[in-house]
Amino acid sequence: MTLPNFLIIGAAKSGTTSLHQYLRQHPQIYMSALKETNFFALEGERPDFGGPDGDVFNRDCVYRIEDYVRLFEGRTDEIAIGEVSPRYLGAKGAAARIKRRIPEAKLVAILRDPAERAFSAFSMRRRDGWEPCVTLEEAIADEPRRIAERWGSGVYARHGFYAELLQPYFELFGRDQIRVYLYDDLVAAPDLLFEHLFAFLGVDRRFRPVTSQRLNVSGVIKNPVLRMIWTRTHPLQKTIRPLLPKAAREGVSRFFTGREKVRLPFPPEQRQRLIDRYRDDIRQLEELIDRDLSVWLASRSAAPERAPKDAPQAGSRSASRDVAGW
Repeated sequence: MTLPNFLIIGAAKSGTTSLHQYLRQHPQIYMSALKETNFFALEGERPDFGGPDGDVFNRDCVYRIEDYVRLFEGRTDEIAIGEVSPRYLGAKGAAARIKRRIPEAKLVAILRDPAERAFSAFSMRRRDGWEPCVTLEEAIADEPRRIAERWGSGVYARHGFYAELLQPYFELFGRDQIRVYLYDDLVAAPDLLFEHLFAFLGVDRRFRPVTSQRLNVSGVIKNPVLRMIWTRTHPLQKTIRPLLPKAAREGVSRFFTGREKVRLPFPPEQRQRLIDRYRDDIRQLEELIDRDLSVWLASRSAAPERAPKDAPQAGSRSASRDVAGW
């Protein structure tokens, strides 16, 4: 029975979709074709997510071990076998399930400024017509209800308490089994990140994936006509999606969401209120992963979709030390 020997456990909206595609390029790495299997978040429990897009998660999640194993049947002589499921980072019991099934697994987390991550997730759901609230603050105020109703997505603030969410993994797994990178690493110094990551996974660290294409970028569709069609036809999409082959569903999605986007403005005062909420957890995370995260605490306007100027640069001493993780 072939099971993965490494997992990308999160966080959502921190580059995990791009990371999945980049890792697939390495000849010594086998990735499950399905991103977000969510197996260890559910194992043995039939998914029953609520919320506007709950049916999408219920259809696509893998919860039976025989179906999970089948995802890796195509592996031949690859050294590293993995999958990407950001839900693992916040799913209760996921760390314990991973420990029971694959105790020697290597675990990778990639984290993004939690306020920016929350707003990016909110913007994506607004673009796709899944988010009923007009502002992020309204959506966050509604989170207790959404959590109680087990929404598949749409919980923004809760998933940014990284130190708290990572703690079960550090309690159950050795530090030599865990690597934590930052979204800024992926944007500013991808070659350096992959050199360290490939070494961690035990594959050829000299390989360089093509990283010119960024996937799953948030923002709203720039063309107003296409934006209107995409967002206003979601009730119809929910009806016909299950009837279409997966390739057709993905093709339609790419036609709309793969087009040029504009970023919604993130009001500075809203960002500051979120940062104040995360402050203690960010300080705890700094200690946990031994990295300076003061840039996350800085007051600033909406950060652009690129690394800040003081992010580690490829080849610099700080980048070599920080991206290494420990």
